[in-house]
Amino acid sequence: MTEMMTTPATNAEPPLPERASRGLLPSTWLSRQVRIEYVDADGKAGRTSGTLLDLCPLGPIVSVYDAKTIFAWDRLVYLELVAD
Repeated sequence: MTEMMTTPATNAEPPLPERASRGLLPSTWLSRQVRIEYVDADGKAGRTSGTLLDLCPLGPIVSVYDAKTIFAWDRLVYLELVAD
């Protein structure tokens, strides 16, 4: 049985390069206007619009009235890119 090697040997070998992290969105979607429909904590429907900044595991990050806002995936009903 062979041993698994998790790091390169230190015999003057350079370390493995780090992989560049990729965002979850195409770069053309960033800074675009979006319309968002969501369910608030009381179960009522809500609507807003803003600028799409990025996505994270919790949900999309949107600038709404110059405040960074995260809409949780479980509350998000509808997210639409607004045509230019």
